Amino acid sequence: MAKEYSDVVQLESTDISKYGYKQELDRSMNVWQLTAFGLNYMVPIAPAIIFGSLLSISGGSVALPYLFAGIAMLLTGISYSTMVKNFPLAGSVYNYVGRGWNVHLGFVSGWVLTLDYVLIPTVTSASAAYFAQQYFPSMPYWSLLAIFTLGTGLLNLFGIELLSKLGLGLLIAGEFIVWMTILVWAHAVQFDGVGTGTLLSTEPFHFTNFSAMATATSLAVFSFLGFDAITTLAEETNHPKKDIPRAIYWCVGIGTVTMFVTGFVGMLVVPDWESHINNETWVATTLFQVTQMTGGQFFTTIYTACFLAEMAVFNLVATAAGARLLYGMGRDSLIPKKIFASINKKWKTPHWNIIIIVAIEFILGISANITALSNLVNYGALFGFATLNLSVIWLYYVKKKGNSLSGDHEREMIKPSGWQHLRFLVLPLMGFAVIACVWISMDRSALLIGTIWLIIGIIFLAFKTKGFRQLPPELHR
Repeated sequence: MAKEYSDVVQLESTDISKYGYKQELDRSMNVWQLTAFGLNYMVPIAPAIIFGSLLSISGGSVALPYLFAGIAMLLTGISYSTMVKNFPLAGSVYNYVGRGWNVHLGFVSGWVLTLDYVLIPTVTSASAAYFAQQYFPSMPYWSLLAIFTLGTGLLNLFGIELLSKLGLGLLIAGEFIVWMTILVWAHAVQFDGVGTGTLLSTEPFHFTNFSAMATATSLAVFSFLGFDAITTLAEETNHPKKDIPRAIYWCVGIGTVTMFVTGFVGMLVVPDWESHINNETWVATTLFQVTQMTGGQFFTTIYTACFLAEMAVFNLVATAAGARLLYGMGRDSLIPKKIFASINKKWKTPHWNIIIIVAIEFILGISANITALSNLVNYGALFGFATLNLSVIWLYYVKKKGNSLSGDHEREMIKPSGWQHLRFLVLPLMGFAVIACVWISMDRSALLIGTIWLIIGIIFLAFKTKGFRQLPPELHR
């Protein structure tokens, strides 16, 4: 009897036919594999990319921007967990905003979010290629970029099961190296007299002003982009309503602690940062300088090798997430269905999406400005996060079609009352407010270019829907 009940719960949790779709992707992911997927997307060693920039922008603190960014992402993570329990579908924000609020706004949110899912692997691939060139100066930059974009991205063609098996082991190895490095830094400070000479210091918490801190926090969000990618695997997860929310909380929590401690201990090593801040190379490689000061050349080489390996892992999971976002939009015929909703019969992967993303990464990695791309990534993510938070409120208070979250199999529509107002109104509003504050602190050129991309998406949607009057048949279900 218990097994029969369990089977019913499993069926209700994973059946997507009620949304008008058939199961095409392969379900195999569990909570730990999902957590590893999200953390590998976030990259445990991510602070190495922007540590110097955060330090410069904030005026002395890296730990605080990461702490504030983590709190903001936790609030948004709660909204993600609410929406995946309502709509356990691939496509992430595209489906959550579209079904929770408005179909047109859902497309626009998904359209803008492509700036995150498609451009962020371009940034990391380019960064990895630049660092690798320091060790292989005879190899041209374009060839190293090709290794990262083509070699890692195309592994996604062979299915999510391969990625899930690799992900957990690679995450454990990456976290081990990161925490080992932090311990080396801390030992050098406390026992070798490096930097402040003590771990009990307020040096890592100094900053210029609150405006500078807000701007730095907006950049720190860059390192958290990835926890939301867990939701793109809803149709490849055994228990999506239960395991995806858990994985989101684990991912944000572990990521926040890791990055906060990295920012705290790293700053203890370089209290004289102001004497180096005008050196662009030092700013771009601050944590490598920190590692060399505390662990010597040998340990720095290990740290660099770990950085390159983490970038390769990131490319794997980032390409997978982007491909699922495009799959969700293509399946609804809002972008060409024959291309973007096509599934490889053998490996059960959206193969054309993977190939397209890898090609874009390589082309932009050669021709575009990496700093500009980094800012555009944040534009896409923050826009998606903002609309997601508001969609929770719209679903429960305007449409009044939000489901009870009391069980994996529960589909009862509720009218929020009592403490439920905290979950469905207060926390989403707080998440939106924090995202809005970070938004207005973004780079102005990124706001301009991102808004142009947003307008292009609206024009495309207007053309596709005949002036917002006609939707594809798939969205009438």
